[in-house]
Amino acid sequence: MRRLLGILYKEFLATIKSPKRILSIFNRNRLYAYFVEWKITLRESWNHYGTNQLFKKREYRTYKDYIAHQKAKLERIGPGFLPADYDVRYREVLRERLGKLNLLRHGTTVLCLAARIGTEVKSFLDIGCFAVGIDLNPGKNNRYVVYGDFHDIQFTSNSVDVIFTNSLDHVFDIEKLINEIKRILKPNGLLILEVARGNDEGGRFSFYESFSWTKIDNILTLFKNSQFRLINRLVFDYPWNGEQLCLEKEK
Repeated sequence: MRRLLGILYKEFLATIKSPKRILSIFNRNRLYAYFVEWKITLRESWNHYGTNQLFKKREYRTYKDYIAHQKAKLERIGPGFLPADYDVRYREVLRERLGKLNLLRHGTTVLCLAARIGTEVKSFLDIGCFAVGIDLNPGKNNRYVVYGDFHDIQFTSNSVDVIFTNSLDHVFDIEKLINEIKRILKPNGLLILEVARGNDEGGRFSFYESFSWTKIDNILTLFKNSQFRLINRLVFDYPWNGEQLCLEKEK
């Protein structure tokens, strides 16, 4: 109930700042998003990921509930929920971070997982890559992102030079995701993760997250144990405090 009241309070504040949101609240898709939030809030529960005490996962009654919850986010990040300059600013700062890697070349093929509106895709395009994103809800007329579930990627094996995601905290089954990443990447392909600080590092996982960790090093160890080698690590503070981990898929 406290979380539900918190959601209503945030809606009220956002509407004061942007009155045009009043009409959007009555949009059918947004009303459904509110219903999904209400349903998830009432039965919210987090448990350790199997026997691993370093990770936690949000419990859903069904995978369909997980899909509905994640798809609802796009309807809720309309006017007032993202900074007005987010698409421009994150596109710029990510482009700068990618440039510092000095590993991407013109024509490098890139797949961005859970790319939402496609800001990260644009960053890769800006530096000459051939990039596309997938997301459970890419929205209408999205030039940069197509529908796709990163637990069951529709593209062929060993087909992509680089995979990027900043959405590990939205995963349902981390082992299944890692296996899909390994399948899609070419031998010696690159995996670029942007990861928020863990619970023990001052990080905070919010309502739409479904997977959490205690420290970023736990994520790094998870991928190292899955045949990935760390080749670069960078601390950043936008769009949240975290680190960029660049890893290479081992043959």
